[in-house]
Amino acid sequence: MNIFSMYHHSFAGGSKNTSRLLNHISRSDHAVDAYFFEMPQYFAYTQTKVRIHDLALTNVNSEVIDIQSLNNYSATDKIIQGLDAVADPILFGANLFPYCNILHDVKSQLINFKNDNFKLIIHPVGSDIWQVGTQMRSRVKWLLESPLVNSIITYSPGFVSEIKEYFNIKSDISVLSPVLEKEKFFPIEEKEKSKRRRNLGLTDDDFIIHHHSSMRKIKCPEIVLEIAIKSAQLINEKCILLMVGPIPYDAITSLNLNLGKLSDHDLFTYVTTKGNLTIYWTGVLSDVEYLMQISDVELNASVHDSFNISLMEAMGCGIPVVTSDVVGISPHIKKANAGVCFPTKKLKFDELNEVLALETSISYLFDIDYAVSAIISFANDRTGAKLKGNAGATYVINEFCIDRITNEFYTHIT
Repeated sequence: MNIFSMYHHSFAGGSKNTSRLLNHISRSDHAVDAYFFEMPQYFAYTQTKVRIHDLALTNVNSEVIDIQSLNNYSATDKIIQGLDAVADPILFGANLFPYCNILHDVKSQLINFKNDNFKLIIHPVGSDIWQVGTQMRSRVKWLLESPLVNSIITYSPGFVSEIKEYFNIKSDISVLSPVLEKEKFFPIEEKEKSKRRRNLGLTDDDFIIHHHSSMRKIKCPEIVLEIAIKSAQLINEKCILLMVGPIPYDAITSLNLNLGKLSDHDLFTYVTTKGNLTIYWTGVLSDVEYLMQISDVELNASVHDSFNISLMEAMGCGIPVVTSDVVGISPHIKKANAGVCFPTKKLKFDELNEVLALETSISYLFDIDYAVSAIISFANDRTGAKLKGNAGATYVINEFCIDRITNEFYTHIT
């Protein structure tokens, strides 16, 4: 089996999941070639058998949908050259634009001079669908319904329904759950947790709220801050908020937070105190589990998520989660009794883009008080919180087992 793939370079979410999946497949003696405009962070710290190809097209911004990235004939030619001596390759693209679009061009050209036994599998992720806007709507529909596409897979049943409704898609779309690296994301012993906290200048009594995301506007870091600040005002213990991901300067500015360098530990880039809450900003981390495993709760306030892999990882680490109920993983959280999903206004994709363009607060979309109550309940009942955390860990280890989901992936390509 020869798999040729293209996907995004980002450090979390879909990129991380696709990297995990392909890395696991490559260990099973299947040849995997991955083509990138920019290297995913995952491969910067993971040994792999995946053959990585740098397209060396520095003038392409893979996060911007434009004609140069959509119809990149140089990238198409390089991939075709790599396929020259390969019989029946499998093309797998995650992210519709430009990656699935480019692999569609690859297949359309290959049909002219090779047999047509090879397959094209495409994997839409969250931003693919809502971010394109109305001007790209017809192009998305064309790609999803193209006869050259053999299979469409994505993260959750809810996201499948959204895609089919918004684009009026008749084609089948299957669900392939994300995968969890259980050797990285697991609960640690209390002794190890205490040791790590002390090494970071924290104590066993501190109540630690953790948030890990890309900090893009759709992840609503300002709402995470609002919930954490309000919760801390009502909790007796010292409260810590760990913000892990790119530092969102716009959110910081809007809240008038004063930042100062924290010199005694290089893991934290900035520290801010807001009442009973101390907020640490880390920037991007490769080993996000190190801080997840010592936290008391994972807090998320996405206004849309096709799944939310950070919540799955937090559950794997044995900590309860508090999240907006619009995320794709919410049915799993409820089924596992692993946390609280607070009411959030569900937006259609056009509404979502309009809201994200606003400069004003979008707090009205969330039941902030419900989220605050959930945070406080976990702070006041550490034993109950631990039970929910352990329930989540047991659930995700089985539900998102990498071996089982890899086998499901094989069914789509065979």
